[in-house]
Formats: sequence, structure tokens, C-alpha cells
Amino acid sequence: MKLQHIVAAVALAASGTAFANVLDPLAAGGLGGEMSLTVYSAQAQASVLIDTGIMLADFRSIFTSGAKSYSLDLGSNAAFNSFLTLAGDASDIRFAFFGGDNSGVSAALRTMITTVSGDATAVTNGNIVDSLNSMKNSYLDAANLKPAINPTLGGQANGSLLAQKGTDGNAYFLELAGPTFQGKFVDTSAAIDTSVAIYDFVRSSTSSGIGATESSLMGEGALPAEARLAKNAAGSYVFTVAAPIPEPSSYALALAGLALVGAVARRRAAK
Repeated sequence: MKLQHIVAAVALAASGTAFANVLDPLAAGGLGGEMSLTVYSAQAQASVLIDTGIMLADFRSIFTSGAKSYSLDLGSNAAFNSFLTLAGDASDIRFAFFGGDNSGVSAALRTMITTVSGDATAVTNGNIVDSLNSMKNSYLDAANLKPAINPTLGGQANGSLLAQKGTDGNAYFLELAGPTFQGKFVDTSAAIDTSVAIYDFVRSSTSSGIGATESSLMGEGALPAEARLAKNAAGSYVFTVAAPIPEPSSYALALAGLALVGAVARRRAAK
């Protein structure tokens, strides 16, 4: 599957379109909806929705039994680059990465994987269901009506959608859903060039007021994975989900600590 452009994260596979609706199971069953990346700016009054083309269950398996890392190069993404042109020097550009499955009554069938910059432990079972409803009804359904990303309307499967307030208001992220899905969830956003935690939420029961089960996606070395959208050495924006790589200064500090411990041990042995 090629690198994707902007699209609604979960569309209508069950009804024959190229997208899997976040509230419906896929025809294959049990995979949830597609993971999506949204980048937006209130100053620019624009957002861009990027369909990664990977199902929630498949994305989860990357971090349970797969490569332990995921990346998406946006260098050739025309819609994303158009968004950057619109945003210009806006200082409030942020991203959010999410996907979900709200397909069943049982707790385990209602799940959500998302970036979280707020308190993940505060999320309740009701928050998961309400945010998935908001994500679909207020944002993704509107986006899926756009020809740019709907093959039945002449668009491209797993395509891209750039939305501007006034021009494409019914697919504009901030006003339709926002980083908290209309206040139904904790903040899911982070600034470009920063890292943010990413969690796998599962409803713990059908009682909406009880806390949901949250767990970090685990990257290499059994370390919690983090999501980041930043430029690489070639100047292309790349979205990554992976365990953080220690800074060189951290290695130096660790080596210095080991050297100190070794020196103390030798000194004690010499006495």
C-alpha cells in the first residue's frame, strides 16, 4: 500500500466505499477503522487529513509482534504541502493521530488508539464511545463526502483532503471535532517537532463512568513509543511512532556514570 494522502481515518468499507467507518466493523471483521493523521492550524484556518491506509488492529500488531515502529513520509503528499503553504509561519501548527473501533456492545470491541498530551488515566469508557461518535459524525463523515477522497465520487482510495474554513468548512477539523473531539476526550494533539505519548485504549466494561483501560504502545527495547512529526535530514516531513532514541548527551552521561562507578569499585578493591 503506497504512502497515503489526506482522507478520513475510518470510512465505509462495509457499504462499499474505500473507507472504513469508525463505528462499523470492516467486512473482513475485527480490524477496526483506519488510522489517520490530522495536521491543523487555527491561525491558517485549515486542516489536512491523511489516511495512513493501515487498520487499527494491524497498527496495534506492529507494536505487539511486529517491527515496533511506524513511519510515514509526507514529502510527496501534495495536500500536506499545500497545507504548509497556507499555514506559512503560523506558530500553532499541531498534529493528532487516531483511529478507533466502535463496532460492538462488548467492552473489548470498543477501542481507540490515539496520541495523548493530556492525562490518559482520566479517560472513561464513556469518553471512548463519545469521542468515537464525535470523530465519525462531526468530522469523518463530512470528510468522506468530499470527491477528493471518495472513489465513488471520482476520488482516490486512501487519498488526501485539504480543508479550509469557508471553502471546505464541513471538513475543517478544529470547528467540527477539534483535538478533544468536541470535549469528549483529553487533548490528542502535539506541536510539530515535539514528541507525544500514544496510547491504546480499551473499554473496561459497558459502564460509561468507569475508567477505561489504557496502555502505552511499546517500541523497541520495551520502551513506550512516542509519536512525532518533524523534518528529516533531507528536509521532508516524516511522521513516526517509535521508542525515543536517547540523545548523544544521554549516552555520554551514562558512560560517565559507568566510568565513575568503575573507578569507585577499583578504589575500594585497592584498599
